[in-house]
Amino acid sequence: MLRRWWFMERLRPAVPERRAGELSKEQQQLVLDEWAAARERLDRLVSARVTAVGDVLRATELPSSTGPLTPGVADPRAQGDCAWAFDAFQAAGKLLDEAADLPDLAAAAVLADRALERFAAVHARAAGQPVPKPAERCFYNPLHTAAGRTREPVRQQHRRRARRRTGPREAAADRRPACPSCRRAILAGQAPDVLPALVPVRLSRLRTARVLVPYYSVPQQWSLWSVCACGAYGDEWPSLVLRGEHRKRAAAARRA
Repeated sequence: MLRRWWFMERLRPAVPERRAGELSKEQQQLVLDEWAAARERLDRLVSARVTAVGDVLRATELPSSTGPLTPGVADPRAQGDCAWAFDAFQAAGKLLDEAADLPDLAAAAVLADRALERFAAVHARAAGQPVPKPAERCFYNPLHTAAGRTREPVRQQHRRRARRRTGPREAAADRRPACPSCRRAILAGQAPDVLPALVPVRLSRLRTARVLVPYYSVPQQWSLWSVCACGAYGDEWPSLVLRGEHRKRAAAARRA
């Protein structure tokens, strides 16, 4: 039986409290050192995760109805899902090898997990079993446990909201899918434990600093991952990675 795996590791790089324009050389070095340490930890975790997913995919046989292993008994939907799962796994390996920042590594883990979910869906349909719904990722850090929010029909959501007054913290907690820990932080008026990204900030004509910001605040021209929770939503990301789009956007950030 295929299992779902979720990362529990927390990454808390230190972000200087001063504005970027006031960063000393010592503070900038502290940011870079914290980022490097976080990257080393995450690279180790994601490498193990991608390897584990690859072992499962190699050890699990495809259902006989998926084709093209059984010509003439092809299921187009299963073929498409299997092709997407293998592309997602290949993209995860590519990101692991070419990651420029922490969100690239997070995306490798997310795409590997999604490949396993899609593969499990193929097996469930072939066996005539209900297809498990993909788990919703935490928007603030897609490496956290699955988001605690469950999707309700729109009509039920409207009724529930009409029955209770929603304060600003509750509204903020409901705005994005959040794991239980991040949701509790938002409800308490604290910042969630976000996945950071390292971005360049121009301080003057001759000086540029690199600062840590929430990954979802990175401009889209610099990152594939700011709008999709590191590949958690949408199916276009494996093909973009395999075409090298992540490298192009990382290069644009370096030129900034």
